[in-house]
Amino acid sequence: MTGLQWVSLVLTLLALCSHSSARKCWRNIDCSGPTDSAFHGSWEKNIYAPSSRIIRPKEVLLPPDFSTTADYAELETHILRGNGSMVVFDFGLEVGGIVSLNYTATDSGVLGLAFTEAKNWIGEWSDSSNGAFEGPDGAVYATFTEPGSSSYVMSDEELRGGFRYLSIFLMTNDATEVLVEDVGLELSFQPTWSNLRAYQGYFHSNDELLNRIWYSGAYTLQTNAVPVHTGRQSPFLTSGWANNGTLGPGDTININGAKRDRVVSPGDMGIAIPSTFVSTGDLESIKNALQVMYNTQVFLR
Repeated sequence: MTGLQWVSLVLTLLALCSHSSARKCWRNIDCSGPTDSAFHGSWEKNIYAPSSRIIRPKEVLLPPDFSTTADYAELETHILRGNGSMVVFDFGLEVGGIVSLNYTATDSGVLGLAFTEAKNWIGEWSDSSNGAFEGPDGAVYATFTEPGSSSYVMSDEELRGGFRYLSIFLMTNDATEVLVEDVGLELSFQPTWSNLRAYQGYFHSNDELLNRIWYSGAYTLQTNAVPVHTGRQSPFLTSGWANNGTLGPGDTININGAKRDRVVSPGDMGIAIPSTFVSTGDLESIKNALQVMYNTQVFLR
């Protein structure tokens, strides 16, 4: 092989590697969304979407009454001591996806994870999302049987569609201490986008409140663009929750609510379609939702 051929081979391999890494989005879905915003400007500071799909809390709400806060990044560890001890993590805005933990325990026990969108539901029970309207959803649990370092990742079906506050509490019969060393969240919305801030539309005025309202609406649309195999389970569960239903074709689809509804709804599309068109520009999710409605429509004679 000549020197020129070697150079050509290396460049080809590098291009393939770059292409492969650039096209990985949610759970190895090939990215089909835009990689950059269409209109750069000062208005981009109003975008709520984070720059990374893997995010961490912004603040920690401290016991005993959780009225005081600390910066998450400034606290090296978050300590739980004994049965019933709890710490609350605040992500700062509505998020959704799969939570992972790294922690070290001095003995056996169980860590509970509960989720809520508002402070008044902070505690050992999550707010209601399963659609049965029969009470709180409860929590998910990570069991550890011996001292040492451990990690925990929520199962895919336990994906939490929407929350802001994550409560982690300890259940144990022993004098166990747990050091929670890292809390991470893999965002599930906009699954075909490698850059969650790549808006294809923008809005800007001299009214900062109006600007924030517009971009909060755009971010809400993003949270409602979800992987197609993360729909709410039906029939509804009477306890807990499960988001493992198939919603339709493709890799991403528009639904009518990130936390609870998680279904394709014709009633929402009249607002969702034009709003998405002028903001994020994610017409792939819209197309797949429309396809579901076309495929399942009932013809009246």
